[in-house]
Amino acid sequence: MLNLSNKISLSRILFIPPLVLCIIQVQHNNLYRYVCLFIMMLIGLSDMLDGYFARKRNEITNLGRYLDPVADKLVLMVSCIILSSDHIWPEPRFPNWITAVIVCRDLVLMVGTIALLIITGRMDCQPIMLGKVTTGLQIIAIISVFLGNHIPLTFLIAIWWLVVILTFISGLLYMYRGVKQL
Repeated sequence: MLNLSNKISLSRILFIPPLVLCIIQVQHNNLYRYVCLFIMMLIGLSDMLDGYFARKRNEITNLGRYLDPVADKLVLMVSCIILSSDHIWPEPRFPNWITAVIVCRDLVLMVGTIALLIITGRMDCQPIMLGKVTTGLQIIAIISVFLGNHIPLTFLIAIWWLVVILTFISGLLYMYRGVKQL
């Protein structure tokens, strides 16, 4: 049975199809940009609430330890990939190389986690603070792209660089922690 925090994490995954549909519609009607913004803000809020409720209600579960980061990674990877496509999303777009950094880091972490499970029989999905900050900043970067021309390009570029730097550093820290478990 799913507890409240696991249901909230699962809801993030269920928000992906409506988000994708709205992103695709932005080319035809710019008002969908604001629907995307609303959905992403709900996703960001749910990311904060699931952990809060799990701790507050003492309902931390193994499922939740895995479901929360998987939900985060799916939302972020799908959003970044679509928002970097010149066939789907109008300007401003995520530069492809930033999407590549985010997606590669997350894929390496997922494969590493599975490998750790196979090798040691256990896996530790506990987030580090820098990982949480990085996820939050990635969500802010996506929201900034949704806001489009309302955000100065210099601000977008600064956020993108900060996302890349934190994504890279947090990825290295997670890999270091994984290697120490061997």
